[in-house]
Amino acid sequence: MSGSTRLIIAILMITAFIIGTDFTGALLLVPAIELEFSADITTTQWVLNIYAMTFAMVMVAGGRLGDMHGRKRLMLFGLAIFLVSAAICQYAPSIRWLIGARAAQGIGAGILWPCLLAYASSVAKEEERGYVIGLILAGITTGNVVGPLIGGAVVHFGDWRLFFLVNVAVAALSMILIWRILPREAPVNTDERIDFAGMFVLSAAILLLLYGLDVGGDWGWASPALLVILALSLLLFAGFPFVEMRVADPTVPLPLMRNREFLLTLSTNGLLVPTFFIAFLYFPQYMNKTLGWTVLEASFAMLPLMVPLTVGSIISGNYYARFGPKRLLFTGYLLNALAALWLVFFLEPSWGYLAILPPMVLMGLGAPMAVGPAGTAAVSAVAPSRAGLAGGLSFMLHLSYGAIGVAGATAIMYNSSLAALKSGLQKLGIAMPAADQATINAGAAGTEAVQAVLSRYGAQESEKIRALLTESFADGMGDAYWLALISAVVGLVAILAIDESKLHHADTEA
Repeated sequence: MSGSTRLIIAILMITAFIIGTDFTGALLLVPAIELEFSADITTTQWVLNIYAMTFAMVMVAGGRLGDMHGRKRLMLFGLAIFLVSAAICQYAPSIRWLIGARAAQGIGAGILWPCLLAYASSVAKEEERGYVIGLILAGITTGNVVGPLIGGAVVHFGDWRLFFLVNVAVAALSMILIWRILPREAPVNTDERIDFAGMFVLSAAILLLLYGLDVGGDWGWASPALLVILALSLLLFAGFPFVEMRVADPTVPLPLMRNREFLLTLSTNGLLVPTFFIAFLYFPQYMNKTLGWTVLEASFAMLPLMVPLTVGSIISGNYYARFGPKRLLFTGYLLNALAALWLVFFLEPSWGYLAILPPMVLMGLGAPMAVGPAGTAAVSAVAPSRAGLAGGLSFMLHLSYGAIGVAGATAIMYNSSLAALKSGLQKLGIAMPAADQATINAGAAGTEAVQAVLSRYGAQESEKIRALLTESFADGMGDAYWLALISAVVGLVAILAIDESKLHHADTEA
């Protein structure tokens, strides 16, 4: 690899780094955001989910626009949106403003990421492509590691908003480096059009599903309004392939939709994701709410998960050509399935930190064996002119399915922990109205609403209720991992069905 190529890859890794810090670091801000805005967990989950959703939905269009108009130009445009929206996050006056700005950040990142991935692929030689993509993934996963440390530090020192100031600074640095150093490449596929109809249908389907999972606990899972929302979501999902058949340049080209091996490999970009997305959101809260650790302590305690993610991204790139994607994918999925299995059956709060350490290590070792090879297989399955599209599709599925997984897990967790809380109160002989149970189950311990409920009880009863809340949180998190376990097992079945010898014929057939 030449010196100029190394410099380009280093700049792209810095840019990937800021995307990684923004995604995981913001999750450490959740307890502080809950306290400042008196929000509950079903609301604050949107700090993650709206970012992941807009990121996912814009990604394919971003990749295609990069193919059409030049990837350098689109990277600068995406970074500009990311930077401005991060500044808005820093000064957000309410939770709605914050969620809206996070949605805009996701749009900027969704434009940026596939162009970044495709640019790296285009400057690498064929035999170096797996290694180079592994380096880019190492950049984003390094951000995943450092992000929680930044988030924990700013919360510890009293101002969660400073996190977004870091976003602004690194995004500005990336813009300068890309503008001054990266050569502008010639655009390809300039005669194609963006599939706005497909994007709208798929985005609406996912948004309705996420919203339904969010409000289900409040409205009742059998409420007519909720059933209408879920039915509309399923109808839009079912209608998406028919929309794609009728547009000139579909988001997912029809020949690829008919290619069994490509679709199986593409599915592996998503089915594993809930396992570690749920961990990103709930492990820090478990340590904060159940173990009583500070946010800064929780951020450092996430390193057994985050560090192997970073190192593993580079290693998996090195071994991709030697072992092929199927072996690496199966090993990665198996380790993550074991992690989910542990959390479903062996999560015991009395063990303290040791209750979540083994699954963190299993996820940290397993996830990069699957995430990197799955993305590389998708990009390598198409011609270089389609690299942006393939990268966009793979990470669209990665993030959108991850957002759905987190929303589904939150719904399971909310209802499971509420049932555990209700049962525990009955055993303790403490009478509490159902509305108050819902309030303390969903909110952080320090919020005004929760404090108002606890103030109605004596000191001894309040302590018993607090202890019960920590136990019910752990019960809910364990039950939430059923979703991740089932998804990982489905992924293992899909991997076994892949025929590697046919996978790389997808683009030829197209």
